[in-house]
Amino acid sequence: MSLFHRLLDAARSLDPRLLDAGLAVALTVWALTEPGTLSHPARAIVLLAMTVAIAWVRTAPLAVLALEVLGVVLATNDLQWPQGVAVLIAAYSAAFYSERQLAVAALLVAASAWLWAFGSTVRIPSGLVPLLLLVPVWLGGTAMRRRELRAEASAERADRLEREREAALRAERTRIARELHDLVTHAVSVMVLQTGAAREIMPQDETRSRALLQSVESSGRSALEELRHMLGLLSDQDGDAPLEPQPGVGEIPALIEQLRQAGLTVELRVEGQPRPISGGVAVAAYRIVQEALTNVIKHAAGAPSEVILHWSDAALELEIIDQGPPLNGAAPDSSAGRGLTGMRERAVMYRGTLDAGPGPDRGYKVHARIPLEATGA
Repeated sequence: MSLFHRLLDAARSLDPRLLDAGLAVALTVWALTEPGTLSHPARAIVLLAMTVAIAWVRTAPLAVLALEVLGVVLATNDLQWPQGVAVLIAAYSAAFYSERQLAVAALLVAASAWLWAFGSTVRIPSGLVPLLLLVPVWLGGTAMRRRELRAEASAERADRLEREREAALRAERTRIARELHDLVTHAVSVMVLQTGAAREIMPQDETRSRALLQSVESSGRSALEELRHMLGLLSDQDGDAPLEPQPGVGEIPALIEQLRQAGLTVELRVEGQPRPISGGVAVAAYRIVQEALTNVIKHAAGAPSEVILHWSDAALELEIIDQGPPLNGAAPDSSAGRGLTGMRERAVMYRGTLDAGPGPDRGYKVHARIPLEATGA
C-alpha cells in the first residue's frame, strides 16, 4: 500500500470533527498569509470568521452557510482564496448534511445574486475560477455516487433481511408441522388403542369400558386444544397468539401413565442423576419418547415396552425398547419412516444422534443420545 493510501486510511479513521477543525485551522493560517487580510480590523474579523466557522460545518451546516453568505455580503470586495474555499465547503456540507434544503437553496441564491450585483471588483484570483466551476460539479457527482452506493447497500440489506425472515418462517413452519405430526399420531394412536380395549371388554366389564371411553374423550379434547393452539400460531399474523410451555423430560412420567391407562404396558427406568437442561433439549427428548411409543402402538400392536432415561454429565441417553414380534430385518413402513425421520432430526438439531432398528431377540429399539453442557464443580 502506498504512502498516500496509508495517510488516507489514517485520516478516515480520525474523528470527523477533528478533520473539520484541522481544515478550519489550515484555512485560517492560509488567510493570515494573504496580503491585506489584516489591513482593516473589522474586515479581518469577518474574513477570519469565515474560515474558522468551517470547524462546525458538520454539526451546524446551515448556520455555517449562513455565516459564509453574511461574510460574502459584508466583505464582497475583500474575498480571497481561503474564503472562496470556505464558501464552497460550507455550500457542499449544507447540501449534504442539512435537512432544511429550501433554506440552503435560498442562501446560495442570495449569495449568487449579491455577487452578481455587487461583486464586479471581487479580488478572487483568476485561478479560483476553474475551482468555482469544477469543484461543485465534482462534489455533486461524489454526493450522488455516495447516495447510489447507500441505496444499493440498503436494497441489499433489505433483500438479505427478507431472505433471513423467509428462512426463519420456513424453519418455524417445519417445526410446527413436526409438532402437529407428533401430536396427531400420538393422540389418534392412543384413542384407537383405548377404543379397541373398551370394545373388547364391554360385554364383561361395562364399568371399565366406560372409563376407557371417558379416557378417549379426554384424550380427544386435549388433542383438539393443542391443535387449535398450533393452528392459531400458523394463522396468527401479528404474533399475538398465546404461547404455552412445551412438554419436557419432566412430563415423560405423565405420558407413560397416560399410555398405561390406555392399556399399554410401559415401564420407566431412570439411571443417573436428573438435572435441569435447556428447554429445547427437554422438548426434543419428550417428543422422541412420545413418537417411539406411538410407533409401538401403531406397528407393534401395543407390545410391552420399556423406556430408559440415562443421565450423565456428558449426555442424556434415551432407549425405547418394545417386545413386539421380530421384524426379521424388514424396514418400517412409510409412516414409521417419517416418524423416525422426525426423531432423528430432533436429535441432530442438538448435536445428538439417533439409531433405530430391530432388537437383539425381538421387537424394536430406539436409542438417542443428546449431548448436554458440562456441569460446573
